[in-house]
Amino acid sequence: MIEKSELDKNKIKFEVKKHYNLDIIKIETIDGGNANIYKLTDIHKNKYILKEFQLKFNSKTILKEVHVIEHLRKKKLPVPEYVTCANNQKYFEHKGRIVILQKYIEGKAKDKYTGNKQNLLESAKYLGLLVNALEDYQYNDMFKSNIKKFTTNEDIEKSIGKYKNLIFQIAKADVYGEEIKKDLNDKIEMLKEIKKDQIITKITNITIKKTHGDYNVLQFIYDSNDSIKVILDFATAGELPIVWELARSYNYMDKECKNGEFNIDNLILYIKEYLKYSKLTKEDLKYLPYIYLIQLLSSTYGYKQYLQTNNLAMLEFGKERTNICRYLMKNKEIISKRLSEINILI
Repeated sequence: MIEKSELDKNKIKFEVKKHYNLDIIKIETIDGGNANIYKLTDIHKNKYILKEFQLKFNSKTILKEVHVIEHLRKKKLPVPEYVTCANNQKYFEHKGRIVILQKYIEGKAKDKYTGNKQNLLESAKYLGLLVNALEDYQYNDMFKSNIKKFTTNEDIEKSIGKYKNLIFQIAKADVYGEEIKKDLNDKIEMLKEIKKDQIITKITNITIKKTHGDYNVLQFIYDSNDSIKVILDFATAGELPIVWELARSYNYMDKECKNGEFNIDNLILYIKEYLKYSKLTKEDLKYLPYIYLIQLLSSTYGYKQYLQTNNLAMLEFGKERTNICRYLMKNKEIISKRLSEINILI
């Protein structure tokens, strides 16, 4: 859930005039991302995007995004352009929130599970180009992934404990209570099976590189030819297992994933396209379904938020991810075998 904005239309006009010396005449609210987002139009009909970040995002996080975007812009990748404040900063603060202004980019967005094969190939290409471009990123401001966070028996037990705690919190009067209990108990049983299988303890040498951190179709703006015009939102950029970013971005894009299932042939096409621009190892491919599965199984996101706020969209998101887990539990060996057959040129 996005935190309630500290800005209203009059405050936006005042703050934008104060920090950017722009006279705003029109303000529209836009849904999405990790921030409260507004589309602004000034007296000269120039358009901008104003983003008011949640409290968890501090100035260091935003400066990291600025650094990443500036680095990728030099590499000719399609990224947003920040507007600089009058004091030469890339952001200002309002009631403890970081606020930034970017030039507006005309185009259209896509929903999850709406991508065709052309969209898949283009997404894979830009992910490969992006990862390659960040190889010589000079700042030491990205978080570093700890793969052991998801691959030890101790962490599996912690995740099981979180689900048991959520089950305890379900109100007897909750109309969705029994449905939620079934989902959470299913995730507990899947975690127990993963622990018993012990294969995740063998995941020790996968490729971890600097990447977007939240790379998926919801971060793209498309032009009139249905091609990616810009890649948005680098606030969560970090060093991650690349196959996690690959699996998740494929899953969010492919229209055939809508019911929680993968089209393995499409996933293979996605990975092969990525390999034209950046490298993977045989071990990466072998463990891709396991890494994505254990990350989804370990996360309470969706259910926890629903139980706190009664937001049905959060419940649907949690259920969506549980269905993906069920599919991956049944098909992880098949996916792993198929991906292991991909020819990698060293």
